[in-house]
Amino acid sequence: MDHMLRIGEIARGTGVSRRMLRHWEQLGLVEPASTDPMTGYRRYAPSQVGRVRAVASLRALGFGLDAIGDLLDGNLDERRLVDLLRTREQELVAQVDEASRRLAEVRSRLAAFEKGRNTVMSTLDLAPLPALRLWSVRASVRDETEIPDTARRLRRELRDRLGDDDAVVLLYDGTADDAIVVTAGTPTPVDGLTVVDVAAVDEGVAVTFDAPPDVADAWIALDAALADRGLRATGVYRQTSAPDGTVTLQAQVRRPG
Repeated sequence: MDHMLRIGEIARGTGVSRRMLRHWEQLGLVEPASTDPMTGYRRYAPSQVGRVRAVASLRALGFGLDAIGDLLDGNLDERRLVDLLRTREQELVAQVDEASRRLAEVRSRLAAFEKGRNTVMSTLDLAPLPALRLWSVRASVRDETEIPDTARRLRRELRDRLGDDDAVVLLYDGTADDAIVVTAGTPTPVDGLTVVDVAAVDEGVAVTFDAPPDVADAWIALDAALADRGLRATGVYRQTSAPDGTVTLQAQVRRPG
């Protein structure tokens, strides 16, 4: 009689965990050749290694466990086989389409980031920043991931009160430990809005983009350019959208340490 394999031996030989082998047993995909009624220890015939590897291979191809049961059924007919394969084909086509879409988005972002980095390097200006008085709306968020949606909402709210020829300034104040204050404001006086004063900065940086950048990526590129100069951005970050479509990022700078 062939040497019977313990569950640990078949697990090591196939790379399938004991937990998964027990799960497959419950589903009837791989049944031990014998189970000791007293101890519950499972024993497998050496020939069952091929069965375990077949199940594992089909799982790696993305087939569901129910489909695998059908595929390994000795009574599988041609019609059922074709149905299973066509279903998996459709699933894979959908995955390829989704992966292609995501790849296009990643490449687009990479191209935009490279363009933004080149813009930062060519337009970076280290100079004092003027004081600002803004008529504004504002909100607090808990972390950076909440900034984009909040900034868009505040910007729309402000735009409803302004004309198209008015500049919009976004402020990001993360100087407090527990919140980030996002402000959308305009230097044009508007009744009913909160007046916010921003202090002048003796040492600052400004970068101007011809078209609206991905703001998060633009700040990352700016931070990298500053780091090359032994500087870092700090304080209240400014983002000004001019009527001509240009966007300027500004911040106070200092040397680390």
